[in-house]
Amino acid sequence: MVRQRVPEPSEDQLAEALVLAGRQFLSDGVTSVAEAGIRKPEELQAYQRLARERRLPVRTTLMMLIGETLEPLVELGVQTGLGDEWLRIGPAKLFLDGSIGGRTARMSQPYLDQPDTSGLWMEEPEVMKHKLLAAHRAGFQCCAHAIGDAAIELLLNIYEEALRQHPRPDHRHRIEHCSILRPDLIERIQRLGVVPIPGTTFLHDFQEAYLSGLGRERLRYAYAMRTFFDRGIVAAASTDAPVCATSAMLGIQTMVTRRNAAGQALWPEECISLEEAVRAYTYNGAYATFEERIKGTIEPGKLADLTVLETDLREVEPAALGSVRVDFTIVDGEVVYQRPGAG
Repeated sequence: MVRQRVPEPSEDQLAEALVLAGRQFLSDGVTSVAEAGIRKPEELQAYQRLARERRLPVRTTLMMLIGETLEPLVELGVQTGLGDEWLRIGPAKLFLDGSIGGRTARMSQPYLDQPDTSGLWMEEPEVMKHKLLAAHRAGFQCCAHAIGDAAIELLLNIYEEALRQHPRPDHRHRIEHCSILRPDLIERIQRLGVVPIPGTTFLHDFQEAYLSGLGRERLRYAYAMRTFFDRGIVAAASTDAPVCATSAMLGIQTMVTRRNAAGQALWPEECISLEEAVRAYTYNGAYATFEERIKGTIEPGKLADLTVLETDLREVEPAALGSVRVDFTIVDGEVVYQRPGAG
């Protein structure tokens, strides 16, 4: 009811909001982002306008929500990858379930503190299956919000069927969040070549809600970064802004420590090294969007997008990584952000 009464923003308002958001990302050292769901033509037009006017602050990959937004693109033959290094069409996107905090993430067992529910589906599973299969057939990379283990299992079932019906060697289909896992699901992720996109900052911000709803044992493989790296699974970390902070530094701290704000660690067996955490946000992020040949590492010939921090991360206590500040952000070889007092 409230949303129905909120006026729709104009294209000018959308464009200016995107510029402001982009400047915030730059101040946090972020040079590439993914828009998690284009819902209507006006949103796409605002991005295109900024790109055309060379006012887009950060390189952007657009996820197209499966439905009215995606269908015209499919009819035109558009696929993932159309665009350039500033603005490109990314995966087709769907939401399978909700959140742990809202007790709406779809679980295979009921919630401990709400035993009358195991979460919900955003749509009937057969409907979601039909939509994702159609996007795969059309040549799109696919991704879906899936937090609960039942949602992840359904998504893997759909991906497996899609690849059986229409094989594609380097599909890089994704699982956004990919939160509550089991060993059998991890094995299938590896076998199918699926790319997890874990929002590891959730362990810092929402750990108490996870524990009260699921208990410690069911969280053994929550955001299982150590297991991903050990199995050779390319997992790309995500801030999930604006749900969490735009800075990647807190996410890096959380992957290294798995501690919440109170300092409590959840399954430290899944901690990864500092170097691995940085890679999850850089190379792995580029891999998840088929862009590892042009960015994600500092090499000759790649895009000159760099973040200069106030100190060497290797000299910082793991629990303090989240407070490290950005001195400079460089995009295309130009300094686009300088922290006051830096330099």
